[in-house]
Amino acid sequence: MLQYPRRLVQIALRFLPFLLASLRDRHRFILFGRARVVSTEVHQRRAQRLRDTLVDLGPTFIKIGQVLSTRPDIVPAVYAKELITLQDTVPPGPFVEIERIVEADVGMDVFDSFESEALAGGSLAQVHEARYRGNRVAVKVRRPNVVDVIEIDLRVVRRLLPIVIAIAPKRHHFSLRNLADDFERVIMQELDFVREGRMMTETRDNFSDEDDVIIPKQYPEACSERVLTMEFVDSTKINDMDALVASGFDPVEIAHDIANAYYKMGIVDGVFHGDPHPGNIGVDDRGRIVFYDFGMSGRFTPEMQDAIVRLYLAAAARDTEDIIDVLIDLGVLDSDVNRTSMNKVLELAIQDLEGSGLSDWRALITEVNEILHSFPFRIPPDLMLVIRVGTVSEGVLRQLDPNFDFLTAAQEFLVEHGYRRRGAEAWFKGMSDDATASVRSTVRVPEKLERVLDMVLDGQLQIEGMQLERPLTAIGRVLAYALITASWVIGSAILTNIRPTFGAIGWGIAAVMTLLFLVALHNARSNE
Repeated sequence: MLQYPRRLVQIALRFLPFLLASLRDRHRFILFGRARVVSTEVHQRRAQRLRDTLVDLGPTFIKIGQVLSTRPDIVPAVYAKELITLQDTVPPGPFVEIERIVEADVGMDVFDSFESEALAGGSLAQVHEARYRGNRVAVKVRRPNVVDVIEIDLRVVRRLLPIVIAIAPKRHHFSLRNLADDFERVIMQELDFVREGRMMTETRDNFSDEDDVIIPKQYPEACSERVLTMEFVDSTKINDMDALVASGFDPVEIAHDIANAYYKMGIVDGVFHGDPHPGNIGVDDRGRIVFYDFGMSGRFTPEMQDAIVRLYLAAAARDTEDIIDVLIDLGVLDSDVNRTSMNKVLELAIQDLEGSGLSDWRALITEVNEILHSFPFRIPPDLMLVIRVGTVSEGVLRQLDPNFDFLTAAQEFLVEHGYRRRGAEAWFKGMSDDATASVRSTVRVPEKLERVLDMVLDGQLQIEGMQLERPLTAIGRVLAYALITASWVIGSAILTNIRPTFGAIGWGIAAVMTLLFLVALHNARSNE
């Protein structure tokens, strides 16, 4: 068995060149000197070497690479783009070891027959064809000793992570501290076949009324934490274009069927398949989409689903204010983020995309990630799979339909399912709630007006010039009273339709604020 000290040294030596290169980028002579200017080509070569290193180090680090590809709060876009291509494919192990696990967990005798040659192999498990109660099945079996290897590797990661944090920019410290926990959660979930079977069955139930999607059936009596027995479903892989066309299928239609299935999983159902590479999606002889391998799958809360809908709509509309609001709600950005700067960088990102004739999800994510990498932000665990699904699936679907646009397709799905109408209703409800809260808290200015007031009162809103201090002080007071008065007039109008009593109180306060506004305006003119 691989021992911890030897593995620690092996892993440390493999990553030492990357560590030294990073230090030299900041200080040419590691401890002192100017920062080096590193070209995109150099970063691309490093990203390729990093990818190859992760593959060589085995299953734990392949999964770590897949997690890092969804973490723009930690790795730059050029590295994420390279790591997103990581696929977990290795030669199958000896059948005698697989047979021993099946016998110990469910018994070989429960199967009518069991093929010794594997259909497919990954670093965590391999799949064999078998017969169970007369049915053709696929049996996924965890590789022997893989848990021991992963536990040692995770110990090494936890040991080396403080070194990485010590040399990393301060803005990445928060995300890095939780990185080992994220790695462990993702890997352990994939190793738990009971969970995978449960997620697969729940997704199958969610599509029970759909005619164009197939999720293999699970046979719980022949399953365990290390063995997953499921229905064998023949299909043509979605990257086999010649076979699809020869069978009479339209690749463009297939692309949109797959996209709509993912939208339904994430937006409607809240349970979704999280690994959309070509080996995990097929098309059966009736043209139905088949999803395999739910080891990497996720679940959304209703609040997360709502936020993702809002994010799609905001991104499609290129509404940077709404994008920032959603990112704050999702926990990606802090509530005290500099909105002016964020708006500027998001607008620049969108302008770059439009100038390049690009409008797809992957391009938008990449562009925003490159700019956001210099900001202190973090990716919550629930969002990691969303990013992976969005970026990987769009690349796959573009092979079927070169003109496929993830954002446009998402917008069409949302409109078709009434989410735009519901979003408008939620907006009006939010306005009513804000107005009611205004009365209860005595004086509350609508959120965006309040931000402007805060900037005025805190001295963050500055205009440079000569001999302007006194006029600007007066103008500041006028602006403050004007904003407060306007907010109360709007709020009172809404409240009158909700609760007339509150509305009357609001109009009274609005009248007082109007009087103060007129006095401030008179004083400002007197000082001119």
